[in-house]
Parts: sequence; structure tokens; C-alpha cells
Amino acid sequence: MARSLAIILCLASLAIAHGFVAPTALRSVVSARSAIERIPHASASAARRASSAVPRMTLTPSSVSHPDPVIVGSPLPILYVYDHCPFCVRARAIFGIKNIKHEVRFMANDDIETPTKLVGKKIAPILEIPTKSEVMMESLDIVKRIDEDASMGPSVLAPGTDRSDLKAWQKKHQDLFRSLQRPRYVSSGLLPEFALKAGRDAFVKNHPVPPFEKPDWKSDNYDMATRYAKYNECMGKSAELLPQANAACEELEGMIFSAKHCSEGGLGYDDIELFARLRSLTIIKGLNLGAKTKGYLEYMSAKTDIPLYDQMAV
Repeated sequence: MARSLAIILCLASLAIAHGFVAPTALRSVVSARSAIERIPHASASAARRASSAVPRMTLTPSSVSHPDPVIVGSPLPILYVYDHCPFCVRARAIFGIKNIKHEVRFMANDDIETPTKLVGKKIAPILEIPTKSEVMMESLDIVKRIDEDASMGPSVLAPGTDRSDLKAWQKKHQDLFRSLQRPRYVSSGLLPEFALKAGRDAFVKNHPVPPFEKPDWKSDNYDMATRYAKYNECMGKSAELLPQANAACEELEGMIFSAKHCSEGGLGYDDIELFARLRSLTIIKGLNLGAKTKGYLEYMSAKTDIPLYDQMAV
């Protein structure tokens, strides 16, 4: 049965890839498989499924331009990241905007050894430039380092404008979106840092869902079964929380200047920070992003070469 299903899914993928519409039976099987993969507690087979259900890039709009590729030596610069992490998205974004060839290494969420060897503690993102024996952390420091390095092309980012309205919006809805996003990050095990149970366990243990505070959540007051139960409770409240999230997205529409940059002064640090946060929203299935927000996310996804989560939303 498993072999037959794999063959059918393979045929469906080939049909879609070559522009054909999959027959109804194949679409039904694919839909059923997707539903199975979205059950909150991922099984040990999640790692095997990850390679066939990765985020797909939105088609690049014709209006998105990129500079010529920049190659700064061999081996290439390396970014150590988690896919879901907005701070990591910041660092990845500047490489994409300047079209600098680099390597992205996704660390498992429970990997302590790799970052500790590089910078002395568990943290992400980390930038390593082997040709210069240089290693650094802190996302905005990495962005500044790469943007202002003339050997990697001219600076492309406008200064930040301290958008208090955007910061207030994020703070106002922080708990709401955490309740929707955090359970979805680990629900299927499809993100690379959560491919194995140990990675999912590490995230759940260290990231509370509202209304819990981190010190209490991480204490011995709760075991892993209780923490996962609370994550599942949040997933179960999706129908209740989605209307609130949709209203929050309506509020955001008037704060985005254009599809190409959120502030009037052009593409800049405001976009590095906002896109990194908003990208995570695309993992929420059924979220109604406004036309301006959706256009902005699609443009920035193409500009930064960082896929959205639309195709794997839960």
C-alpha cells in the first residue's frame, strides 16, 4: 500500500511539474496525504517526508530585479540558521537582495555543538566567511556587515526609520500570532530544524504558548506531555483565533507603503525587519492577508530569494 501510494504521488508530482493537471484520483490522494501530514504530533517518519514537501518559491514577478551574482571566493560564505527564525531571515535577506552566492546550513533545533564551536553558545543566525577566517552573530550586525562591504557590491539598504506603528502592531498581536504560529512550526516536522523529534522537543520546551511565561514554562512544573498538550490546545483554537488574526491583518494594510518597500524611503532596514516577521504568517492556513500585504510578501520573497510557507500552510 505504501509503495503504491508513493508511486501515485510521484506521478502526481511529475504531472504538476510538467504543467499537466493531475487526474481527480491523484488530487484526492495528494489531498489525503496532506491532511495526514498536518496532524499536530508528527511521527518519526516526518524526516523522510520533508524532502517531498518543502516550501515553494512564489513565481518571481517581472518587476523584481537582481544585481549580477556576486562570488566572494571559495569556499563561499556560510549562514547557519533555522528556517522559521525571523532573525535568521534577516541575515538571509541581505544575501538575497545583493545576490551574493552563499551556503545556507539549517541546524537542527537541538544542535548545541555546532553553534557553540563557532561562537561559544547556542544561537542563530551565525555567519562564517571562511576566506577571511571571520565568524559573527547577531542578525542586524550581519546585515550591516554584508550591506556595507564594497567587495560584495554597493550598499542597497535605506536606513531604518523607527516605525513605531509597525512595532506597536507587532506587540499588540504578539500573543495571538504566537498561538497560531508556534504549534504549526512543529506540527508536521517538515521544517529542516524540526525534521527529528529531538528538534521539535527542544523548541516546544523553550518556546511557551500564551499565556505562559518562559521561566515558568521551562521549569519542572511541566513535563513534555503537558507542553505538547498546550500546543495542541492552541491548534484546536484555530477557528476561534483566525477571525482575530484576519482583523489584525486588516490593520496592517494601511501601514505598508508599497509592494516594494514598507516605508516611503525605499527598500531598507525597515523591510529587513518587517518581512522577517510577516513571512512566518504564511504558515497559517486560512489567514486572509490583505492585497497590499500579500503583494509585499510575494515581492520580498522573490527579492530576497526566501520562499514563503503558502504551499505547506497548516
